[in-house]
Amino acid sequence: MKTNLIILCSFLSISLLAQSVSENEKLVDQSIANQSSIIESLQSVQKRIDSLDAESKKLTNDYKDTIVEYEILKNYDDQLEKITESQFVEIKSFIEQIESLDETNKYVLPLLERMVVALRELIEIDVPFLIDERMARLEELESILYQANFSTAEKFRKIYEAYQIENEYGRTIEAYSSSISVDGIVLAADFFRLGRLNLFYRTPDGKETGYWDKQVNNWQHLGGKYADDIEAGLKIAYKQAPPDFINLPVMEVERWEI
Repeated sequence: MKTNLIILCSFLSISLLAQSVSENEKLVDQSIANQSSIIESLQSVQKRIDSLDAESKKLTNDYKDTIVEYEILKNYDDQLEKITESQFVEIKSFIEQIESLDETNKYVLPLLERMVVALRELIEIDVPFLIDERMARLEELESILYQANFSTAEKFRKIYEAYQIENEYGRTIEAYSSSISVDGIVLAADFFRLGRLNLFYRTPDGKETGYWDKQVNNWQHLGGKYADDIEAGLKIAYKQAPPDFINLPVMEVERWEI
């Protein structure tokens, strides 16, 4: 009987122990499951943190890029404002110059008119050399004087150039061939211009020579007296002979003023 009681107690102890072990295993499994769930939650949280960190870095970089772009745009805007202000100053100055030019033109244009008139008077009283060329230049000046598509500066430049050319005539000699009307007779002749002191002619055969007489505004005969000297002057002007002294009559030069 006693032996059976011991066996029963042992059996009960084993049963209780097995039950306890089983419950502990359940607790362990539950704990493991809970830890796995926590780890998964932590991993999910970590992923979210990583995502937020990446998004935060992107936002930070975007903000930095925006700041840089803002600075660039601000600098550009500042430069553009300076350029605009400078252009306004230039435009204002240009308008003032135009207004001043309009006022100046009131005085410049009459002066240009007097210069052209004086140039015509010079050609008319001067020795009659290269008349067609000089009159064509004069008529061009007269035609542009009142044309709006020519600026005042351009008109002045052309008139000044014409004066330079006329002035140069007084310091040079020239030879050219043309026709001449003497006593109603048209002759072929070689002309020798001595500055603007006088103009001489000589027929190709050398038999007829003459000069322009300013006193009577007509050609005067010289006969054959100065034929050799005129021929020498022609050769010098044509650069067929070196400069040399020649004996020719010189008329008094008239003064002219604008």
